[in-house]
Amino acid sequence: MDIKRLEPFAWGYRNCRKNDVESKIAAGIMSFAREIELEIKPSDWFVGPVGKMGSYAVNYCRADGIDLRREKKDRDCAKYPELDEELNVNFDYFFPYETARVISKVRSPIQEKLEINKCAWAAGGGHSNPDYEMLLRIGTDGIRRKISLFRKIHTDRQDFYDALELTLDALELVAERYRALALEMLPGACEKDRPVLERLARTFEQIPQKTPRDFFEACEMFWLCFTFLDIDSPGLFDYALGAYYENDDKADRWACLEKLWEQFKPTRTWNLCVGRSDEFGRDYTCDLTLDVLRMAREKHYDTPNLTLRINPNTPEEVWREAVETLASGIGMPAIYNDECVCPALEAIGIPASDARLYCMNGCNQIDIFGKSHMGLEDGEISVVKALEFALFDGVCQFSDEQLAPHTGDAREFTSFDELTDAFFSQLRYLADYITDTSNKAQELFAEYAPNPYKSLIVQGCIEKGLDYKNRGPFYGHGQVLTEGLPDAADSLAAVKHFVFDEKKYTMRELVDALDANFEGFDELYRDFSTWHKFGNDLDDVDSIYKEINDRLYAYFQTKKTWRGGVFGVGCSTFHRAPNYGFHCGALPNGKKKGEKLLADSIGASPGCDKCGPTALLNSVMNANQYLATSGNVMQMKFSKAQFNTETGKAAFIALAKAYFTGGGQTLQINVVSKEELLDAQIHPEKHESLLVRVGGFSQYFVKLPPPLQENIIARTENAL
Repeated sequence: MDIKRLEPFAWGYRNCRKNDVESKIAAGIMSFAREIELEIKPSDWFVGPVGKMGSYAVNYCRADGIDLRREKKDRDCAKYPELDEELNVNFDYFFPYETARVISKVRSPIQEKLEINKCAWAAGGGHSNPDYEMLLRIGTDGIRRKISLFRKIHTDRQDFYDALELTLDALELVAERYRALALEMLPGACEKDRPVLERLARTFEQIPQKTPRDFFEACEMFWLCFTFLDIDSPGLFDYALGAYYENDDKADRWACLEKLWEQFKPTRTWNLCVGRSDEFGRDYTCDLTLDVLRMAREKHYDTPNLTLRINPNTPEEVWREAVETLASGIGMPAIYNDECVCPALEAIGIPASDARLYCMNGCNQIDIFGKSHMGLEDGEISVVKALEFALFDGVCQFSDEQLAPHTGDAREFTSFDELTDAFFSQLRYLADYITDTSNKAQELFAEYAPNPYKSLIVQGCIEKGLDYKNRGPFYGHGQVLTEGLPDAADSLAAVKHFVFDEKKYTMRELVDALDANFEGFDELYRDFSTWHKFGNDLDDVDSIYKEINDRLYAYFQTKKTWRGGVFGVGCSTFHRAPNYGFHCGALPNGKKKGEKLLADSIGASPGCDKCGPTALLNSVMNANQYLATSGNVMQMKFSKAQFNTETGKAAFIALAKAYFTGGGQTLQINVVSKEELLDAQIHPEKHESLLVRVGGFSQYFVKLPPPLQENIIARTENAL
């Protein structure tokens, strides 16, 4: 074993004769393409993934640059003692460039404490949605023609274009090596494997340079490029591959889709989106749209995270297939409303034609397919933590430290406006922290972690002569997520009623009760914990929710991203809601210090919506969701027994259409049995395939930590 074979990316990077980082990374990718050991499993049909750089001590991390793995390096030193010196030299060389170390430069001690105590956090990397439609349509030969054209325009960016061409060379080299391997395996192959190997050899004579000739070749080209260095989000899958599917043999195309779906699972593929409309309202559903929905429920996997876009002209057949898939219990598809998302994107300057190319990346954040680098996430903000800061003059009740500005002693507040002024001041403080820190991180990513591969397949980069991380894509907006907005609304509504309207308690009594975690304040606790909750179509709390939502979302859009856009907001709690709840002290909605229950979407805090699904959605529709330019998750849970009836399915479709007509952005649905969830906690071995929707993604219930399981169980089980 030699160092070049063991750490090909590091070897190529270090031995590059050019000094710019883009060229060094491209040289590392080419070295990787030459040295990586390839494998063909004929039973899989499709080769790859090639993206195994993560197995090396020093690797090019797909999203965020250089990633150092000391444990792997130490194991390699023990396994190959003759390479000990070189491995350590490599490690020391890359140490100053390690992304985590570089990004840590933008965080001050107070910012680190804000993150540790789950007040807010900021980043600058993220997922991506490369333009696989363009890649399939023009091949790498077409991309080379683009590079040649724009070289003549940006004459000062020759190193950048050299790096792009070298990266294309690496991709094509891997394809040629797969072709050669298929031919090498043919003489000794069994009768069952020979047709696959022959087909692969023919395919790699065509791709990736040329346009695929059928759905198999389109899938192979997509899969090769999708897994080369990176396994992320497929994006608008039926848009990219639908035409190949329409024109192919029905039996063969279904078999190809099935094989591809089986490849998605072990790679933990992120978000695959189907369904689309254009700026004139025309629907673009195709056979592949429907078969993806059918395949997802047949396979019953937790991945890919499936999204369906709907519009007023979505065929009823698509609705029926979507509901059948939801009824299977996989928590997918997430359903997004074009008539809410597209106007929101147009409002921040994205033309209607491109807004209609939106898709999801990661869990459920919004991107423009093949044309953007729009975060995921640039940050996250705890709305309810801002209320805690307002109540305790900037002191964190978890760490007992001054982590936010002084906004006055809440015990002395004499009006509700004083409290809300302090609250919104604290929200702006957290928003300013997030956007400032994220912008510094974005700039550092551009300097230390350019990505020549993504620059090839995200539009704008070649045209501008700028890297994917360095303002290359056409759209560079940002995305910040919220936690605990419904809990903040519940809390403020209770304070307004009992302190300022009814005057039953004073602010001093309330703050003292919160400080004591309600001990010795039984009546106050009973009043505040049982007062009106968001999600029940009650104006006193819904109006406060609307004000928080609209003011916060609008404020972020005044903040510019370093990448060249504005910051947008949404809500995708992922699996973090219980942790954010735990890091809050006692709240006026009755949550006690140490309790972990917190809203896991833009809807009610779990279990607080008591008046049915229509009331819940009426509450949510009070807020302006046209301000949400990131995924704005709305979770709902339905009884499996009731949902799985024709009446139940029809009722859900009617409910969903009403919500979307009223301006709702997305619905994410759990169809489960509470008894089954409870039994899964006791007998996890009996429920290993039980899927649930978490905070923007689906996961096997038994793999979730107990607090998150409790959060899901506590969600209201709606009746239709």
